Order: sequence, then C-alpha cells, then structure tokens
Amino acid sequence: MSAPRVPVRAWVGLGLLVGLGLASFLAARVFPEALARTCPLGMDPTRPDRTVCELAFGGLWVSLAVGLAAGALSTVLGLGVAVGARVVGGVVERWLLRGVDAVFALPDVLVVMVLQLAGQSLVDAGQGGGLGPFGLMVTSLAMVGWAGPARMFRNRLATLEGQEFIAASRALGAGRWHLLRVHLWPALRPFVLAVFLSRLPAAILTESTVSFFGIARMEPMSLGRYLGTSYAALIYEGGSRVVLPAWGLLVLLVLGASLSSQALGAGARRA
Repeated sequence: MSAPRVPVRAWVGLGLLVGLGLASFLAARVFPEALARTCPLGMDPTRPDRTVCELAFGGLWVSLAVGLAAGALSTVLGLGVAVGARVVGGVVERWLLRGVDAVFALPDVLVVMVLQLAGQSLVDAGQGGGLGPFGLMVTSLAMVGWAGPARMFRNRLATLEGQEFIAASRALGAGRWHLLRVHLWPALRPFVLAVFLSRLPAAILTESTVSFFGIARMEPMSLGRYLGTSYAALIYEGGSRVVLPAWGLLVLLVLGASLSSQALGAGARRA
C-alpha cells in the first residue's frame, strides 16, 4: 500500500514556519547589523536605538521557538498519559481521563498567567530552579497544554486497538507492550506529528497573549511582548508602521502552523 500523499497546504504551512523561523533567527542572531542597516520601516519611536525590523522580525524566532518547545513537551506528556492509561486500563484509566477532562476545561490563558506570576515570584526569591523566562513560559504552556493531546492519543489508541490485526495478535498471545511497540506505535506516529503541529498555533497565541499583557518577561523579546510594549508608538505620527508589521508576522506564523497541522492531521486520520 502506498504512503498517503502530503497535501499541498501542508508544504505551504511548513514552508512558512521553516522559512520565517530560519530567516528571523539568522537576521536577529547571526547578521543583526545587516537587519538594522537595511530596515525600510525606520527606528522604533519608543526605542530610538533599535529599528522596527530588529524588534519585530527579530522576535519572530523567539515566538516560534516557544511554540515548538511547548508543543513538543505537551505532546510528549499527553502521549505518556494516554499510553499509561491504555496499558493499565480499568478504574485507573477512567480516573486518569477524568483528570484529563478537568485540566482540559481550564482556560489556558488565565492559568498560564497565574503560573507565570507564581513562577516569577519563585525566580525573584531565588527558588526558580534555574528556569529563565523562556523555560518558565515553556513549562507553563506544557502544564496546561498536555490534556488535549492526552485525550486525542487515548481515543486514537482505542480506535487502533479495535482493528482486526490487533485482535489477531492478541489471539496469538501478544501482550500490551508488544502490541504497542510493534503494531500501535508505527500506526500512531503520523498522528503524533499532526497533534504536535496542532499545539503550535495554540502555544504561540497563548504566549503572545500573556506577553502582550506584560505578565511574561520574555528575553529576547517575543512578538507578543513587542506588540504589548509597542502600542505607545500609536500616539506618534505613522505609529502604525511599528505595530502592523508585528501583527502581520504573528498572523503568518499562526497561519503556517495551522495549515500544516490541519493538512497532516487529515492525512493521519485517513492512514
């Protein structure tokens, strides 16, 4: 049987993510002088020593890195909970799923805000465990983002376990771990990738919202924090040239993640 064809929109989304992230990282970290010299948008009126391109385009890779790290961590946590629930089964699985539903019902943005404030208080008191702003944000996002993947992985595993080849393997004496390693995991891998990519836009938007309200202290400055601190530029003439590019970059970043996750998710469900 031939492998499922990757939709065009998945390549478009992945191209946006990789292209924007790589260009932003190179421009901000490898060739910052060139970005400052060639910026057509001029200087940021609220930060006269920095150009709009340095602050807006240079912050894109930070937002993407937060989304990738938080998406990966929440996906791994969700997969671990789902696999553990299916392996143990019974009452333990039912109670685990109740806990997953309880966490999933929480409002992500508000919980991340509370975790950020609590984490920053611990860091200020010297009890942050070595977590900087980046690590604190990734940890906060993963703590609220694992429940959705856990529920999706559990349902996917339950569906796969109902297939005829799984029943045949059980009849031949295969155990749970053998079924998971030999039969279930190869069929689950495309779905894991799709779930990981589906966490990207949610993580990026949540981080941007929290940073926009000035709660997170992201350094280097992410797109969300730059948007939150650059609104003062609107009182100046032509201040929209400061705000609109950052908004546009954030929209492109979320669009790329959404396109790739939707296309690969549809392909994984058909596989």
